[in-house]
Amino acid sequence: MRIPITRMKRIIQYKTLDGGVKDVDTTSRRLKIAIASFGDKNLDRDGDIILSSAVTKTIKERGPKGTNEIWHLTDHWYVIEHALGKFSELYVEGDYLIGISSPSKTRMGNDVMELYADGHINQHSIGFNALVEEQRKDGTNIIKELILWEGSTVLWGANSNTPTLDVSKSLTKEEAASMLQRTIKSLRNGHYSDEGFSLLELQLKAIQQYLLDLDEKATAPVVTTTQPAVKTADYSGLLSAINNISKSLK
Repeated sequence: MRIPITRMKRIIQYKTLDGGVKDVDTTSRRLKIAIASFGDKNLDRDGDIILSSAVTKTIKERGPKGTNEIWHLTDHWYVIEHALGKFSELYVEGDYLIGISSPSKTRMGNDVMELYADGHINQHSIGFNALVEEQRKDGTNIIKELILWEGSTVLWGANSNTPTLDVSKSLTKEEAASMLQRTIKSLRNGHYSDEGFSLLELQLKAIQQYLLDLDEKATAPVVTTTQPAVKTADYSGLLSAINNISKSLK
């Protein structure tokens, strides 16, 4: 996905990585996260592959040992309220770009640490400009050098402009139940700011919509065929639980 940023007179790109949490230490307030992936096996839906060598120069020049201009943000929002701080370390480890961060003790930073500790966050993304690219005969685009601006902690997935539950992953009933249980536990612990609780409420609504969509599919009229009947899933229990929690938040 490429989004024009006119004030920068370039095109900034965003790449999202699933499962990027490597280590969360709440005592020392230290996060080790993978914010990008490299190599042929990490071909993304834009048809891009980023080489690990693509970040060598930008880390040296703009990273913690350079001008220290690479931020750790939330949701690619370039405003102070979404700034968690700057990465204390940036380096390549295997097929991943690793960032070490200690979110500031702001309201946003505290909420993000709680979200990591409770297991809600497992996706990260980078904002960058591609400087050197090469097109393969099969149409794959190889990014050989880039300017890294920031690494973002993102909620639920894929679209950096409209973070939402990624229904394309087709969550199972068990996965949705697990997500629901984590959210309920977080709502009960009382450690979030009002904004943090608002995010959790939005997550409940996202899960609710996802399950409603599944329920609609499960109850759609059955077309008569010669195939054996398939038993539809029953999500009524989860929907009832979410509706009760949503009412309690009003």
